[in-house]
Amino acid sequence: MDSSTDFEELTSRVRTQSSDAAGSDTERVTIRSLESVEPDSLAILLETAESEGGTSGELVFVLSRANAELLTEREFEIDDREELEERLGRPVRVEAGMPDDTILLLSPDAVDDEEIVDPEAIACGILGDR
Repeated sequence: MDSSTDFEELTSRVRTQSSDAAGSDTERVTIRSLESVEPDSLAILLETAESEGGTSGELVFVLSRANAELLTEREFEIDDREELEERLGRPVRVEAGMPDDTILLLSPDAVDDEEIVDPEAIACGILGDR
């Protein structure tokens, strides 16, 4: 993942790699529906990723600017990205090109630009309500 990553393309690819895909026994991405953008929802995604993915790498949240702003607006004790990282216990990366309806939690080595290198090291939260 670097500054040239097309996050719309990456999230599109991630969303088609569901671990619940019918008839597939290949490694897949963990995908969960989230009701809203809040620290508790992100904590649930983290819990799921750690229990199902079994990844030992450093997981990073990737959020759109809009979702990062929503988190700091809705939570009175969170004023900025650093406080959000402290609350979640994981680094948070804010990307302008990230779609607002998706939150990624991944090991930076799990993707190479838009290519999925290690699906088991990726969890995707799809937001129903922003």
